[in-house]
Amino acid sequence: MTNGSIIVNKSTAAGATFWLILITLAFGRSAWAQPALNAENMSLGGGGTAYLDGPAATFGNPANLFIRDRPGRFHLDIGQSAFRFEPLESHTSLNRQFEDFLDGYQPYTQVAAGISNQQRRAILRTHFPGNKLQDQNKQRADVILAGAVWQRKDYALSVALRARYSSRVGIGRGWYDQGFLEHNNRQVRDFSLTQHRSELYEIAVGYAQEFTFINGFMPGLNTLYVGIAPKIILAGPAFEASYNARYIRDGGQTIRNKFISSFNMRSSGSFSGTTTDYLQSRNPREAIRDNIGDNYQFEHTGYGIGFDFGLNYVIPLSMKKEYPVNQSAPARVGKSLRIGFSLNDIGAIRYHSQPLSMSSPVDSSQAGLQMPVSTMFLGSAGQYIHFLHSATSLPNPLQNADQQSDQPYSALLPTSINTGMMLDLDRFKVMGDLTLGLNNTAFTTTNLSVHIGAEIRPVRYIPIRIGTRFSREELFHMGLGTGIETTSWDFTIGARTLFLRESPQASLVGGAFGGLQFHF
Repeated sequence: MTNGSIIVNKSTAAGATFWLILITLAFGRSAWAQPALNAENMSLGGGGTAYLDGPAATFGNPANLFIRDRPGRFHLDIGQSAFRFEPLESHTSLNRQFEDFLDGYQPYTQVAAGISNQQRRAILRTHFPGNKLQDQNKQRADVILAGAVWQRKDYALSVALRARYSSRVGIGRGWYDQGFLEHNNRQVRDFSLTQHRSELYEIAVGYAQEFTFINGFMPGLNTLYVGIAPKIILAGPAFEASYNARYIRDGGQTIRNKFISSFNMRSSGSFSGTTTDYLQSRNPREAIRDNIGDNYQFEHTGYGIGFDFGLNYVIPLSMKKEYPVNQSAPARVGKSLRIGFSLNDIGAIRYHSQPLSMSSPVDSSQAGLQMPVSTMFLGSAGQYIHFLHSATSLPNPLQNADQQSDQPYSALLPTSINTGMMLDLDRFKVMGDLTLGLNNTAFTTTNLSVHIGAEIRPVRYIPIRIGTRFSREELFHMGLGTGIETTSWDFTIGARTLFLRESPQASLVGGAFGGLQFHF
């Protein structure tokens, strides 16, 4: 009786502290650092550090491999896939939304990106409210081709094969708007243009068990699980470019259009070939056509190694564990409070196929005034080059780069730190996560993100999940999902909806299918 009271009091105090942190940080800027994307955490607003199990936990929180939430001790997952994106222009048509997602992945065509004056005003109103100078848009797809988890009484093993793609673009307001805005007592027109694009193919082996050394000093049934998942990575073509560029007008300035810029770019594979051909021909369409195909084809440009590490501290809310009949699998905890932590994507990639690096330091010059463009920046393959080429009044950083190299280079994996808490009351679960990327990549940014989600089961085999993220400057998203979870197999689906400012319309901007999961 006394031990149970202690456990509940600890849970209440920890929960109150956690939610206070969430509320405090919810007004910060949102990030893009989710280590794993599937139907469950898409529905839960992007979190799940203390929740995700099965083969997906290999890439999320390997400690969760040992937690038995499903019947059986051997779990097989086939065809789990998810995608999401944040479009410049949103549509109510699901087919049109998916076409926009493909336009962002496939080779650039000017027809797909053209905008009217009405669309331009909508973009400025939605993505650049007030005096906002820059905006980011992202798209991502994750596919777990196959995965398996084998749970024993003292440990758990997993193997999983995953392919993932992401593109994160940032664009200055000046590309769409010819006006200057007040910023730090100066008149500014921002022409920044950044893009991080990456494709990774990974095979990981996970291991998890109870941390008995710590558990021996903990009261009651509290348990700490620890897990690690080393992985081998094959990298597809990569592209990282950052063009920091602004017109500046100071008070009393004699130079009318002072232009300050700097440039850095690294690429591999077909993206390097496109850049090299463009520098020779000065024809971006021809360079894109000759190097980037319309049909998907695997292109190996680098290799790497990495690992994911995770912890999960489980505080039961009852004094009894549920053991399987044959005693050969871990016990099921039941009602509990879980506190999860993971450190994901620790490692590096070495790019060796057609590597290309270009850079120019900060430079100040006088430039003609560039008119707004007639196309939107989708981040399509090769569009970065075409965008810079079309800005005829700006100095072209590709053509004017001070340094250029074709030597192989290394890049860090999209490392992130994730913490989460989940209150599990059997048919009702509520959870919250904090995610922080340690570097700026296609998959991560160095801003903190907050995710909140809940799951309810009106029928034990049918979960209903809902969640969101909090952001001060970005558009509002809501996740929703469900599925069927029987004693032998599962099928899960999830979706994410975007709510536009000053519009009653909501648009589907993400979808996920859990594939088939079998339990033996």
